[in-house]
Amino acid sequence: MKVLDLDCFDRQLPLICDLDGTLIKSDSLHENLFDAFFHSPQQLIRTIPNWLKGRAALKEALANVRSIEPEALPYREQMLELIRRAKAAGRETYLVTAADQSIANDIISYLGGFDGAKGSDGSSNLRSRRKLQWLQERFPEGFIYAGDSAADLPIWEAASGAVLVGNGVQFESQLREAGIEVRTVDPEKRHPVKDWVSELRIHQWSKNVLIFVPLFLGRIINDFHAVLKTATGFLAFGLIVSATYIINDLSDLEADRAHATKRFRAIAAGRISVISGFLASLLMLAAGIAMALFLHPQFALVVSVYLGLTLAYSFRLKRDALLDVTVIGSLFTLRIVMGQVLNGLALSPWLLSFSAMFFVSLALAKRHVETMRACSQGKDIIRGRGYLPDDWPLTLGYGLASASTSIVIMLLFLALEPRVTQLYHNPAWLYVAPLAVFIWLQRIWLLSHRMELHEDPIFFALNDKTSWFIGAIIALAFVMAM
Repeated sequence: MKVLDLDCFDRQLPLICDLDGTLIKSDSLHENLFDAFFHSPQQLIRTIPNWLKGRAALKEALANVRSIEPEALPYREQMLELIRRAKAAGRETYLVTAADQSIANDIISYLGGFDGAKGSDGSSNLRSRRKLQWLQERFPEGFIYAGDSAADLPIWEAASGAVLVGNGVQFESQLREAGIEVRTVDPEKRHPVKDWVSELRIHQWSKNVLIFVPLFLGRIINDFHAVLKTATGFLAFGLIVSATYIINDLSDLEADRAHATKRFRAIAAGRISVISGFLASLLMLAAGIAMALFLHPQFALVVSVYLGLTLAYSFRLKRDALLDVTVIGSLFTLRIVMGQVLNGLALSPWLLSFSAMFFVSLALAKRHVETMRACSQGKDIIRGRGYLPDDWPLTLGYGLASASTSIVIMLLFLALEPRVTQLYHNPAWLYVAPLAVFIWLQRIWLLSHRMELHEDPIFFALNDKTSWFIGAIIALAFVMAM
């Protein structure tokens, strides 16, 4: 990281730092709005009359609904270092922002290093020329201003020095030609395509392959029309799933930014703005639902049920212990239902009940790692979850019980379902499948209890040679059974 200094400026000149896009990579108004939308929707509705009174009144109302947690904001490290160096050199530093005054106060209290803060007060939106007027009255001898947008141009032009951040670097030549002493904060290297692919969780679409399972079990995998229809449904459903992942990230920003790895996600890190993420999710939802309706009304109905359930999970249910894993098991099972209704296949209670228990067990394996790790680290709570560290015996017990139940269901199906002998010439080979699945589940739970399962069990399986070997044995058993 290149260190910027202000040694060329008179040390009597204070450093004035903007907030949105400058000190932080995001927009505090958008963060505040979506935080209230996801966590205090009823109180947000009550603020609607304030929206007609102007942006300053809106910002004040939103700040009163839910105050932004300053420790959860995506700060620019270069700006934090610049402020620290300016302070160490004896230069006064101030946070002057169009965000509400309460937000500005909370941020300087959290960060330290500032001599004061000024923000919008509910009646006056402190932006552009209004901000300039206040700065000239407060600092008549001059100031250095750090900003990021076109709205800051009048301030830079009147300042004794300009620090250009983010998108503000595009104005460097214009300001230099105007005789302004300019310093730039090097923009971060951006990889927008990579960020969007990561944010859309394209890799998570691998879970949606379950929609093809009924084609194999229904012995219609050779039907080109059925495969094409299911592939189109896979795409439509993928768009909806990606949209829900973005919505989940927006609703869980604070917890994600406190997480060891999730804080690097594109929205949490500020590489994709919250408003861009929200608009993209709406577009994908609309496209996905339209495609689902075109394919089959019942498919669209199941997709709508999935959407409603996953949004309920994102907004509330993921914080309810045990209910959360029940929902996850249901969401996986609905993927199989989609493949059945899309192709007019009868719903199998055996398949659906096995799927529910199997995926509940895998969800509990993931929760078990989290509770075990929190317990070993002496934590009192697990942020963003409804579990306590001492709940690990509960996740272990229910997880093993769910795993065992799924195996029992599979064995009962093979022993009692008449269609098994009708569809397969050598059905005895099929008993290899429950044995192999049982061995795999044992391995998953052993790794989970030892806290060696470091990712989602599904993705663990996709990257695990042993899991692929077990899968190959199951596939071979099905071939032999035919």
